[in-house]
Amino acid sequence: MDVPIHVIRYFCVLAEELHFGRAAQRLSITPPSLSQQISRLEQQLDLKLFDRSPRKVELTVYGRELLPLARRVQDDHDQLLSWGRSMQRDRDAPVLRVGVVAAGAGALTTAAIASTMQAMPDARIEMRRLGFFDVAAELESGRVDVVFAPAPMPLPARVRLEPLWREPRVLVVPAGHPLADRESVSIVETNDEVFVAVAGGVPEVVDWWIVDPRPDGTRPKRGPTADSVDGLFELVAAGAGVNIAGQSASRQYRRDELAFIPVFDIEPATILLCSLSDARNPMVHAFRETAQALSPLVDATFH
Repeated sequence: MDVPIHVIRYFCVLAEELHFGRAAQRLSITPPSLSQQISRLEQQLDLKLFDRSPRKVELTVYGRELLPLARRVQDDHDQLLSWGRSMQRDRDAPVLRVGVVAAGAGALTTAAIASTMQAMPDARIEMRRLGFFDVAAELESGRVDVVFAPAPMPLPARVRLEPLWREPRVLVVPAGHPLADRESVSIVETNDEVFVAVAGGVPEVVDWWIVDPRPDGTRPKRGPTADSVDGLFELVAAGAGVNIAGQSASRQYRRDELAFIPVFDIEPATILLCSLSDARNPMVHAFRETAQALSPLVDATFH
């Protein structure tokens, strides 16, 4: 036995109105057509669902028993259609996959994403936290469309680099470190410190971040390594060494066990927006423009 969903709906509406004229008006059909559909349903079930008279229409015992079942079927069908529409919207909605290395571009990252969502409310933004040297592989595989990453960043020629943000670098030390309460430090004051650094990275990039060699020609002592910002800061908190990071890290990774002290005599960190120069996702171009327009407005030190 196959009862079409529209007939279930007709039955429910008539059960609510108990009047063929009003029910037909709600359903945008004629009363004779509604009467014919209900009669056909009764024939299919071999049960009388309504008592009809010139004065009134009433549910029979069978009709009253059927009503909650019919409403459940109608609700389930409506939910199925709603789910299908939402899945179609998600499938058809533009998607931008944003990768972030370390603290990204700080407040600019948040502002660019928020502005994109306001300009394109139907768009879906997906965020991914990336390792220091994952940018090229993630972009070329299509797992991300754009990436906020710190320079220097050795990348293939097809990756477009746009400097968006520049900020001082800070020395990251344990909270009880002798330098923890200083307002700023010189890099030469850290010559006796042990530095934790990124594991398996491009040597030139690692050297730049820990300032090796120093202006006086000395080289910093190297200690344990980690493959993520969280790992580096966990080592610092444990007293395994110190680290140098961009100033945004002091907000993104703030914790009681760490202190962040500006280093006043080294080159600031530059944050890049990385994307494929031949990117096919139309949202990439829009996001580039949004980030570029916002970058002078964010509270940061630009050079």
